[in-house]
Amino acid sequence: MEVASTEHRQSGRVLGRPYRSHSHPACLPCRKRKSRCQTRNAADKCMLCQAHGTECVFPGTQSKSSRSAAASRSSQRQLARVNRPGLPSTPQLPSHLQSASPRGTGLINAAHNPAEDYLNPSRSEIVPFPSVGILADASNNSSHVVSPAVADDSDMLESYLTTTTTASGRRLIGSFPGADVAARPARPVLFSVVPKRPYSVTSHTSRASEKCELIEKFIEPHARDLVDLFFAKANICFPILDELSFKNTYFNHREKISPALLCNLYASALVYHRDSPQLSLSRSLDIGFIWVQAYEALSSEVFLSPGTSTVISIILNVCGRPTTSMFCNGGMMGLAVAFANALGLNRDPSDWNISPLEKRIRIRLWWLVVVHDRWCSLAYGTPLLIHRSQHDVPVPTTQTLCSTDASPSEAVAASVFISLVTLTEALGHYLEFVYQVAEHSHSGCETSTVDLEMLLGEWEETLSDDVRRAVIWGTNMDAPGAANLRLSYLAVKLLLRRIQLDLDKGQRLPQQPYYLRAERAAEDIVHFVEELEDCHLRGFWIPSNGFALTSATTFLLRSALKSKHSVGNTPLKLARNMIDTLKSHRQNSMWDLADHCLANCGNMLAKMEAAQLHESPTLPNLEEYPDIDASVLDDLLNGLGGTFEL
Repeated sequence: MEVASTEHRQSGRVLGRPYRSHSHPACLPCRKRKSRCQTRNAADKCMLCQAHGTECVFPGTQSKSSRSAAASRSSQRQLARVNRPGLPSTPQLPSHLQSASPRGTGLINAAHNPAEDYLNPSRSEIVPFPSVGILADASNNSSHVVSPAVADDSDMLESYLTTTTTASGRRLIGSFPGADVAARPARPVLFSVVPKRPYSVTSHTSRASEKCELIEKFIEPHARDLVDLFFAKANICFPILDELSFKNTYFNHREKISPALLCNLYASALVYHRDSPQLSLSRSLDIGFIWVQAYEALSSEVFLSPGTSTVISIILNVCGRPTTSMFCNGGMMGLAVAFANALGLNRDPSDWNISPLEKRIRIRLWWLVVVHDRWCSLAYGTPLLIHRSQHDVPVPTTQTLCSTDASPSEAVAASVFISLVTLTEALGHYLEFVYQVAEHSHSGCETSTVDLEMLLGEWEETLSDDVRRAVIWGTNMDAPGAANLRLSYLAVKLLLRRIQLDLDKGQRLPQQPYYLRAERAAEDIVHFVEELEDCHLRGFWIPSNGFALTSATTFLLRSALKSKHSVGNTPLKLARNMIDTLKSHRQNSMWDLADHCLANCGNMLAKMEAAQLHESPTLPNLEEYPDIDASVLDDLLNGLGGTFEL
């Protein structure tokens, strides 16, 4: 019987495969196509495979080389999914490969680096490389930095565990093909693949993904326009994401990106909608509604699956405009710092066995957290959360931020951002002094006015010629982010003058040098705001810089009270110029950074002008100014106290 069937099979291949023959099944490609498989004469390929140019493989005759190639591709895909610190958890490597991990770093050294496949398109088989830190983490595991106090213990235990096969409990389990069934039923039971969910219902049922779908439905068909706008206007000045790797994942595997990250990216880009030809002509979108959805998506991810993508989402949220509640922003920054420390972002990854792309992103991401921590501390009046002695991450360089084929605009923007980072370091020194409340702990804080002055002077000397002209003199501010850097510099300078004024208690009269220097610093901010053009106002701004406008105006109001009997009262005129200019910028260019100053200083200025005009000052309602500078209120009460009878 066997010999007969063999002869019949051979004759079937010679004469051609018979129609509807169960003893001679169709080739695998025809079975996939659900097409009729016919062979002619002694041809190795069926007629359809010859027409399509595909490999014709019959069941049970798959070549050994094909099976080895398939196994090799499967192994490469498994290695490409290796888990690395700061990335969403993925299946672990086999134990025999994990023994190659370098001890002491907690990092896995895979034989196949997916970054090489992504960055080297000349390879025969390209494995899509997921962007570092932007993928959603759906697993129940996450990487966490090991405490330095127990690092030696972990080093010793890891060296032992990698030498034992079953100590870690992980094994490489293979799949085996099923045995052939000799006897088949007369009426076989067939199954078909059908979707089990209703139409348009996806498997992403998390709250964050639902909010992302809602936002994308609300902004369609302009989602991709918003992504391009974000990288053109915001990311070039404040490099949060790697544009090349993000867009590769967004356009090919959008469903893998963290929905909270996408929500906050869309919301951040909406403030620049007037610079997009497509968005400017479309219906106006409710930015407040989009931000509410983005915040809820972020809160859901913080609770369910925090990771590197959560840190990026928080930076996008806090850096988004218009500014939201500073109480919530302060809380979000606390979470960002905690997550960054837990992920080990505060440690220098230069010598780690990870891809160069991940090194650059970790360095960049850490300094973005530092920048927001410092400037939120200055704006919100809360102590800084990151201290200088608790991280060793090097300052990013132009090579870290830009690719080899970067445009001149990108190179200049990178230089401006590096200057902002180094200015933030100087700001950190000043903030440590400002929030020093314990008298016995002055270590590490400069208390001399000369030392404080030198900090800013040394930073000025590090600037390149182009950046120096934009920052120091306020000229040539066309570079991306240059106007924001200029305002940041003036804000730090005003803070320095306030500290110097506070250190020398005898210098609080308007005629004293430190007081005059502080007035000049506030006046510089007024003139800077007056010289801003529409192209600058529609560019990138750190939201916390809006508080610098309030700080300058309140100091001018304070000076106006001290010099109310002088001729002209220049500080009061400067404060009026500031308010009028901010109103114009808000109305004509929709500059939301003006909102805080207008809300807190506009009415007070009007009452002070009315009091000066009628020479009968009245005490303003203090409940109307919850965020006003305390020094202004003190001087206001002292200046008006003599006109009231108690």
